[in-house]
Amino acid sequence: MNDPKQWDANPVASFDTFIQGPEFGRTSHRLGLTEPKPVSNKSAHIYRSMFGKFALWLARENKAFTRVVEQDLIRFISQNRAHGEQNSLISRRYLRLLERCYHHLQIRPNPATAALQVAGANGYIAQDHGMQVLDASDIAAFVNALPPLSPPGPNRAGRPPKAWKRRRDHAMQATMLFAGLRVAEAIGLRLSEVNDPFDGAFGDDGIVLALSPEGKHDTSHAHDTVLRAYGAQALRTWLREREALGVKGDLVFPGDLAGKPMSAVTVYRQVRATFGRAGIDVDHNGGRTLRNTFAVEELREGRTRGISRDSWAWRSNARRASTRSRKERHGNEGIGNLQHPGPGRPAGADTRATARAGRLRRRQGFRPGAARL
Repeated sequence: MNDPKQWDANPVASFDTFIQGPEFGRTSHRLGLTEPKPVSNKSAHIYRSMFGKFALWLARENKAFTRVVEQDLIRFISQNRAHGEQNSLISRRYLRLLERCYHHLQIRPNPATAALQVAGANGYIAQDHGMQVLDASDIAAFVNALPPLSPPGPNRAGRPPKAWKRRRDHAMQATMLFAGLRVAEAIGLRLSEVNDPFDGAFGDDGIVLALSPEGKHDTSHAHDTVLRAYGAQALRTWLREREALGVKGDLVFPGDLAGKPMSAVTVYRQVRATFGRAGIDVDHNGGRTLRNTFAVEELREGRTRGISRDSWAWRSNARRASTRSRKERHGNEGIGNLQHPGPGRPAGADTRATARAGRLRRRQGFRPGAARL
């Protein structure tokens, strides 16, 4: 529905029709050569909630949707920021969503585009942080701070071994770091996507993960990646325990023994907690930084197989970051040199001195872990 009069008369209904059709996908900044996929139910729910909030604001302001100008949109996000309902990132997402609506209606100039430019130029909406990666000391500190990998004890009567979820979380976060998985890809990773984890066919310790979009994010796509070094060993250890637990279903990292998926919020919170325990100070203390680190290390080693398609946009930047990071490092340790610590021994025990040195350098103003591009 691209009738301006209908959008003014009933903006919520018009947006609902827009988001359900193919035109919404065609307005995406990520649009490639293929026909866009339909919006997932989860994403559509978020978009409707965002637009509904804007529609309520329009009604209070007695404004027609197609008569909005950039100053109106700046006032909208300013009022929400003043009430503590938006941060810089959320404000940007609101304006991007509205930009797609006005683009669909062919309204020129696009008021949301203009508002983004004005807000960005005046520093009201912070510019996106540059790509951040972890250096050798950060990687060691992160592994050392993973949830405890204490060996499972004997089964209690009718109950699973103690702390099995901590060992699951340990392996999951190691897999995200050493294979470059998104949170949704880690949550939706299936046993059928883990190729021959115990045969050592891909070197001494590599595991090929053949990822499919099934059960993951609506922007996920089929691709392969190779889980290397410590990540492969951590996953093998977990898969053995998973089998012994008798977990139902096909998920590698289930939320419970019945095979229910984990919550994305839980995974985000756990990854942030690991960053906190490690003392790593980066602007993005989540899965994105782990993925960036994996990609930079792969490019540094001349490998591209495990870098997902959405990383090609910054591949050349990643190479430059890798070059700078190598020059800044106080050693040659990388993501591929960490080894399994062995049972009964804390993960990363032999890297604590390196991690402490990295944190000391950051306190002194030296931050190789935040490579900015």
